[in-house]
This record gives sequence, C-alpha cells and structure tokens, in this order.
Amino acid sequence: MSRIVLALVLAVILLAFVAAAPAHAQTGVFQDAGKRVALVVGAAEYEQVTALENPANDARIIAEALGALRFEVIHVKDPTRADFIAARQQFLDRLDGSDIAVFYYAGHAIQIGNINYLIPVDAELGTRDDVAANFIDLTGIVNEMDARAKTKIVVLDACRDNPFEAELAEALAGQPEAETIKRGLAVIKRAGPLEKPLDEGEGFNTYGSIIAFAAAPGTTATDGEGDNSPYTAALAAELAKPGVEVGQMFRAAAANVVRETGGRQQPEYLVRLTDEVYFSRPQPSDCDYFAIAPYNQVGIPGVEFDAIRPARAIPACEEALAAEPNHPRYLHNLGRAYDAAADYARAVEHYRQSSELGYVPAFSTLGVMHINGQGTRQDFAEGVRLLKHAASLGYRLAKVGLRNQDFTVLFGNAEYKALQQALRKAGYYDGPIDGDFGKGSRAALEEFQKAQALSLNGATLETLDRLSLLDIIPHYDLN
Repeated sequence: MSRIVLALVLAVILLAFVAAAPAHAQTGVFQDAGKRVALVVGAAEYEQVTALENPANDARIIAEALGALRFEVIHVKDPTRADFIAARQQFLDRLDGSDIAVFYYAGHAIQIGNINYLIPVDAELGTRDDVAANFIDLTGIVNEMDARAKTKIVVLDACRDNPFEAELAEALAGQPEAETIKRGLAVIKRAGPLEKPLDEGEGFNTYGSIIAFAAAPGTTATDGEGDNSPYTAALAAELAKPGVEVGQMFRAAAANVVRETGGRQQPEYLVRLTDEVYFSRPQPSDCDYFAIAPYNQVGIPGVEFDAIRPARAIPACEEALAAEPNHPRYLHNLGRAYDAAADYARAVEHYRQSSELGYVPAFSTLGVMHINGQGTRQDFAEGVRLLKHAASLGYRLAKVGLRNQDFTVLFGNAEYKALQQALRKAGYYDGPIDGDFGKGSRAALEEFQKAQALSLNGATLETLDRLSLLDIIPHYDLN
C-alpha cells in the first residue's frame, strides 16, 4: 500500500473515531428541563391492618420537592386499588416523550416469588386469587416507564414490617407460593441492556434508570419516629440541594440513613445512567466551558474536539480537580484537553480514572484510544470491549463506533481470505478462499450481518468481533 493511500485510509479511520463526539453546530444551551413526570403514592390508612404513621407525610414532602423541581406530579394519598389503577393510568398517559419519570411509593409492599406487590389501603386477603385482585404488581409500572421514558427513577420506601405477610402465608398455606413469601422487597431486574428510545432528538440525551430501596432487598426498614421515615427524610434533604448529580444524590441519601440509624437500615440502589443527570443544573466551571463535550448535562453548548484550546483548558481543569479530585466529569474534560494537545498518555490516564468512577462516556473514549493506539498499546480487543460496555449502558456514540467504520479499507489479500474462511465456517459462504472479495463474498457478509442483526456497513468492529476476527485488523499509526 503506497504512503499516500495509507495516509488517506488513516484519515478515514481518524474521522470515524476522533473524540467520539457529535459534529453538530451549537446554537445555544442544549439542555432544558425536559419533560418531567412523577407519580407519588403514600398509603398509610389501611382498612384491615394498623395504619402507618409516616407514608402520607413522606409522599407529601417528596411531591412538594419534585414539584419545585419542575416535575408534573400526580400525588395520591391513601389509594384504594381502584384509585391506584386510575393514578397509574394517568401517569402512563403522560409518560410518552418524557425525559425523566419518577415513581415514588411509601406504604406496605410484599414480595411473592420474587415479584413485588404494592398494597392499597383497601386490600383484603382470603385466598391466592385475592393477591391479583387486591395488590398492584410493580413490574407493570416499571416496564411501562422503561418503554416510554428516557430516564426512569423508581423509589420504594416500602420495606416496613408487614402485617399482611402472616395473613398471606395463612391464605396460601399448603400451596407452593407459601414458600416464596419473603420479608422486604425483591431486586428489580431488567431484561437486557439499556436502550435509548428511537425518538432521540437533540435535547436531553441521557437515558437509563435508577432503582432505590429504602432498605436492602429482603430486609425491612423502619417507619421512623419523626414525621418522616429515615430514608424519605434523607432523600428530601438531598432533593433540596441545588446542582447535585442524581446518582450522587441517592448515594448521599443512603449514606445519611446508614449513619442516622447506626447501620440498622442500609438502603440499596442501582444507578445505570449514560451520563450525569441533574434535577437542578450545577454551576459550570471554567473546566466545563473550555473542555466539556457538546450535548452535555451541564446545560452549556460545550466544545467541539477540534476547538479545544489546551493552553486554557488544561489549567482550568487542573484547578477544578484540585478542589474536587475525584470528579468524573472534570477528569474526562481534562482527558479531552490533553487529547487535543496530543498528550495521549495523559489523556488515557484521565479517561481511565473517569471510567473507574463510572462515567459512561469515558468507557467509550478510552475504547477509541485503545483502537487507535494513542496513549496506550493498540489493542482492538480491549477497545471493542470498552465500546461494548459503554454501548450496553446505552451510550449511543459507542454504538456508532462499533457499527459505522468499515475496516476493509485496511485489508489486503490475507485479511480477505481470513474473512472468507470465517464466513464459510459460519455457514454463509461456499466460494473459493482466494482473497478476491467480490460480489459473492459481499453477499455472504451481508447475509451473516442480517442474520446476526448487525449493521450492513462492511467489516465493522461489531462484525469482526462476532466473527472472532479482531486480530486480523492491520495495525496503523495515528501518532
């Protein structure tokens, strides 16, 4: 391959991967509040068992806090099952197109066979059939939120000692389900990786979920001695703080509960978000103004990679990190600044630190550095692993990196032979193994990709990975 052709090929690769950032012109602040919807339920005045002290108060302060944060709040106090179903439908009707959806429940709940049921105030039990007739299956609410909202947050302050547990065990005596009744709530599981709705738009670009329990699954929490439960009191205090990232908000609330209860109650949460989410925006720093990527969650236009001025961005981000050494966004910003300065080793160091703190874009950017061999040894397998991890968390730009670049621009006869051999082994090619990747070979590749639900963009990273052929990609040098 001539040096001129090689330069053109490497330019194509570079354009495909540099910065992993969208190339849209910035016309103003991108992130507004978006559409925010919340269903807040507090069940306290039970008809068949002793009333609870705090759920009505808990739901009220959460509803007020979310309302102050520009959520459209549906607040339901002491719902019968009919009330609950009506409120759920009202909530679901408003979910379409929502950027953030919150479901908060305080009251009695129970798990049967690892299914969580919420208990309305008019619930009665006599037989197994009464469960479906009296309780609310949480799974349906979670699935609807998952399908209709970009970012979903489920908060369950519903792990109290449950008088329905004994009554239900009696009703199910002698039946297999009796052995599956457990204290507290069960872990809520998703069926697969996070996926962004098809209507991505150019606004709020984070998606994923947070699921928070007032106590660890399978354990119970206290109702509290004050006006509110320990968990809701801690969460409400965090909601009132401006500029706190939502994942950090739940971490802080959980830590406060552990401290206030002397470790007797230990909240649990699962945060799976593709980027930072804020209910109220933080004050951007100079590090953000000089180095944050476009379409961010801080609410500023951001800086295209080629427009970063390292002489300003590096000291600004170093100063920001001196004040907050483990800030994942600042670490990623500084990585971008060093990347723009062609100081790739330092860029990789900061991308790696950011990824270790769970900042999803950093996994994708670090994967790109491994693929391009910048600041680290060129390692296609490790780069693809990181891109796949970011993609599994719903990060769209990682998916673009896996699906959009055809690496046959680097291939010679030996690589084409290896591709033909792999397609034959997979049962899609019966022609000669001669390195002549003509019409028949291309048709076999597309047939394989269609069968595997892969993009039809040539020998992409995802296709080569599926065929176990990442090791045939010729090494190239962008340094």
